[in-house]
Amino acid sequence: MFTGARARFVELNDRGEQAIGVWATSADPSTTAIFGEVGYDFVLIDGEHGALGIRDILGHIRAAQATGTVAVVRILRADPSLVQQVADLGADAILVPKIETAEQAAACFAATQYRPGGRGFCPMVPAAGWTNGAWAEHADRANRELLFIPLIETLAGVENFERIVKTEGVDFAFYGLGDLAQDMGTDMATGRDRLIEIWQDLHDKADRHGVRLGAPGGFGFDGTSFVTIGGDLNFVRSTSAEHLANARGAR
Repeated sequence: MFTGARARFVELNDRGEQAIGVWATSADPSTTAIFGEVGYDFVLIDGEHGALGIRDILGHIRAAQATGTVAVVRILRADPSLVQQVADLGADAILVPKIETAEQAAACFAATQYRPGGRGFCPMVPAAGWTNGAWAEHADRANRELLFIPLIETLAGVENFERIVKTEGVDFAFYGLGDLAQDMGTDMATGRDRLIEIWQDLHDKADRHGVRLGAPGGFGFDGTSFVTIGGDLNFVRSTSAEHLANARGAR
């Protein structure tokens, strides 16, 4: 049976496992359908760097729903109106880039909540099943289950991390080492040791506040609650190159 992002991630963590996910940057939702079919715990639909319009994001969300995997959507920027838009499409979790202050976090979280000053009421959206017939149940479930995940990927975000994770609604966060390395004036290889030190500091602070921290896999980050291990078009490229090399070598 399908469970939402919060329940899925917590269940896996309580069993001593990480939630394992993958990026979707292709406009074709077939990639998300494939990831769901093979058993990824979540797909991270990239509305920031992927070539995805709002209809493409909706297609990916529907593919995730059809295959029982969690649909996490990264939006373009920390804009509460964009948070609400993908929430209405039916996203299970929303990853918001470059969160740097507690105030930003609070505003984005509010856009996930049906309450005064928060998410707008509209039953004519996919998330509500295009009906207000069971609105109270929908609103209650959405307020409990929909995740806001701040992406910590700047020096300001690192500096303000403890204030961010103390904000209402921040139960999960994601460590973005690529942009952070760039903000530090280095890169992921040259700055690896420092990036791991920062991760450990953030992980310790997150743990003190009961926040689960995720990160890209393969970089030596211990204690991750959820990880990403690549992306659809990266997989196409690497597999294509491998098959071509094998075919040429077999001549």
